[in-house]
Amino acid sequence: MPREPSADSPSPPGGGFAASFVEGCSDPVISVDGDGAVVYANPAVESVLGYDPAELRDGRFAELIPEGRDDERVRSLRRRLSSPAELAEAGGFACPLRHADGRTVAFSVRFHEHRPSGDPVYTGVFRDGVEEAAARDLRTFRNLVEHAGHAVYVTDTDGTIEYVNPAFTENTGYDPDEAVGETPAILNSGEMSDEYFGALWETIEAGGVWEEEIVDRRRDGETYHAHQTIAPVFDEDGDVSRFVAIQTDVTEQREAVGRLKQYRDVVEALGDPILLQNRDGEFELLNEAVSDFAGVPREELYGRDEFAFMDPETAAEIAERRREVLDREEPVEYEVSPTFERSDREATFNTRRSPYYDADGELAGTFAICRDITDMKRREAELERYERAVNGATDLIAAVDRDGRFLFANPQYRAYHEIGADDVRDLTLADVVDDDRFDDVERHVDRALRGQPVEYRTKRTHPVRGTRTFDVRYYPLEDPDGDGVAGVVGVLRDVTDSENRARQLSVVDRVLQHNLRNALTVIRGRATEIVETAPEVDGDSDGGDGDANGPDGGGDVAVAAEAASYIVSRADDLLTTSEKAHHITEILSDAPEVEPMDVGRAVDGVVESIAAEYPDADVSASTPANGKAVASATAWLDRALAELVRNAIVHHDGDPTVDVTVETTAEAIRVRIVDDGPGLTDMNRDVLETGRAVDALYHGSGLGLWLVYWVLQQSGGSATVEDVSPRGTAVTVTLSPAPERQRS
Repeated sequence: MPREPSADSPSPPGGGFAASFVEGCSDPVISVDGDGAVVYANPAVESVLGYDPAELRDGRFAELIPEGRDDERVRSLRRRLSSPAELAEAGGFACPLRHADGRTVAFSVRFHEHRPSGDPVYTGVFRDGVEEAAARDLRTFRNLVEHAGHAVYVTDTDGTIEYVNPAFTENTGYDPDEAVGETPAILNSGEMSDEYFGALWETIEAGGVWEEEIVDRRRDGETYHAHQTIAPVFDEDGDVSRFVAIQTDVTEQREAVGRLKQYRDVVEALGDPILLQNRDGEFELLNEAVSDFAGVPREELYGRDEFAFMDPETAAEIAERRREVLDREEPVEYEVSPTFERSDREATFNTRRSPYYDADGELAGTFAICRDITDMKRREAELERYERAVNGATDLIAAVDRDGRFLFANPQYRAYHEIGADDVRDLTLADVVDDDRFDDVERHVDRALRGQPVEYRTKRTHPVRGTRTFDVRYYPLEDPDGDGVAGVVGVLRDVTDSENRARQLSVVDRVLQHNLRNALTVIRGRATEIVETAPEVDGDSDGGDGDANGPDGGGDVAVAAEAASYIVSRADDLLTTSEKAHHITEILSDAPEVEPMDVGRAVDGVVESIAAEYPDADVSASTPANGKAVASATAWLDRALAELVRNAIVHHDGDPTVDVTVETTAEAIRVRIVDDGPGLTDMNRDVLETGRAVDALYHGSGLGLWLVYWVLQQSGGSATVEDVSPRGTAVTVTLSPAPERQRS
């Protein structure tokens, strides 16, 4: 029967059944507070150790440790008692206690933390063995060890192996007679540091338990990973008598963990979202890419579905696809373009969603890999635009690879060469180009394959369309992988009509120049004769021999002379207009070719020439040194500048002053022409700045400004007009500087 506690005995931890159990327990039960002071001892303390439980209360538990024992294990135990919380964390350990009669009793104890009144209390149950029970337990223990699946070996205090179980032999390859008498050094793989083994021996010699992973080597030389626990075994005096080690081979687990880490690293490294959802659509696994697109930390997404971070329309479509996978238990592929409000991103994904199953083979949810194809879709859209542009072009466009095999040909090319099939990849140049032209075409293609663009004009006779003129351009086709030229793109532009129009324009120009100029020259010559041969007429009519108003009178001669002068003036204007029209015809007929032009030198030449032509005009120039203002322009630039200066003089209503300044910057070269005349009309401003109002041109000045406009257009420049104070006009011509490589 359990002993009844005395009135002044400390209260057992807990209450009711627990208190009754502790009070009646045959093993000593001792509770200490956080400072190591005894707060409770059950009645068995007196029967087993000879102490009155009430007398132990408020005493130090460390005082029960035998004072005469000064080995490292006892010192370690006393250190632990200074912080009882460590006792609760230590698990089971051997603990010698001093009996009231002075002898030492060895116990096995495990402390547990509990809080009966708020503050932590640590309670230990001290178990002592009986020889018969110990023998029985030893037989049971040995039987368990022999059949254990874990490798077990026992060493003496020097580390010499005394026993190994069958699992040790199976795991390491060493038979008992090979291992017993040796040390665990036979398993040393060389991969563990001296510090590791130093800490191991320090722990177990102090009575502690060592529990770590180790890399050992089997008898055949193969290394393996093991989870190893080494614990000291104490004799009846509480001394360490031997060590027992238990090894669990965790090689496969480590490899599995390593593979899992590799998979996890791969999944995390992917920029494409990867996610796992249960049957209800709740996220159970997702990588960082999902969080990046969603703009939501992934911790917030677990347990939620796609409606939490994307537009509801797309989320509904995905949910429908997810249900389809669960219903059919088959993978599906689809494309979606969700918008993510939190991250303000848009993307297009090609998604493959598959069913996934748990360890029992039951359908557990769906697994999706979402490939971001936003850029690919954008490129496809661009490609489609390019294809529409190429297929809709009036030019003949085709491409061949390095072997002359066609890569593509637009409908215009196929129609001209009478190729019926849309797919031309089975054709070569030799199949399409006539034999008499093949060598010439092949030579140009070879030049383009060497990286040289080729341009030339040729005539080709078509059985239906007749003789046509083509501008042909071959361009190297770069390999997308950067491995040089992969082929050639050919563009054939039919310029037959434009060439004919240019020839017709040239013919009309020659006819006009010949007929108009010749006729005007004759008219002007005859009018000049009239002016020069007409007798001078005395303005006084009182003393004349004849009637001034009669048939032979001086009045008729004066009228005739005035009319002839007018004819001469108009003929000069028409000749000037004809000359300007001829220049414009030349400009429009020729292909624009820009070249480096020294604008300062050109302005100096123009001003010098016009100053000599108009001596009554005050014409000046301010230009930089030669070579400091070199622009990209056509050879007609000096004529355009001369036209602007001459226009300012001719249309002045008094004594003209014209100042020409050339300014240069890194971005532009500007020629500023300032006069003090009456200014340009709105029509002339429009002609000079925009080239419009052409239908209103009827005099040489407007036609001349139109010439200026076209020269600047072909030079890549422009002109602006502004009024100056108190009167006058400033025309600014802006040109681009010539590249340095073109100036030499």
